[in-house]
Amino acid sequence: MADHLAEQIVVAAKAALIGLATTGSNVFDSRVYPVTEANCPCLLVDQGDEAISIDESWGFSRSMQRNLQLIVVVKVVQNTAYRTLVNTIRKEVEIALAAGLAGAKWVQPVSCVIELDGDAEKPIASATLTFDCPYFTALGAPDVAL
Repeated sequence: MADHLAEQIVVAAKAALIGLATTGSNVFDSRVYPVTEANCPCLLVDQGDEAISIDESWGFSRSMQRNLQLIVVVKVVQNTAYRTLVNTIRKEVEIALAAGLAGAKWVQPVSCVIELDGDAEKPIASATLTFDCPYFTALGAPDVAL
């Protein structure tokens, strides 16, 4: 049995983001422990909230319309050029995800929140990027895209 489509989308996003010009192979699952300077620049990938409703537009009520929020956190060492670096990485991420992800109808950027953190060994800047990833499944088959 295949993984839930939400998991398939997150795994596909992670694969699509490995090898970007600026972050290279520094792409990780979201994590609890702080990112260090040695890991930067890097991307943390996770799923956020997911809204689910019955899709009546297809003419039958067993189709589920789902909207997964994909979270990509950009981490860079905070210095005088951090903003430019964050925006360069944002551009690379948006381009990579625009090509599409397994099962998602499209990937749409919806927000970016930038935070500065001085608690690490060196100050780290973060940009939390949120993307909407709508997809459809049949009721009882959350592992297969319609």
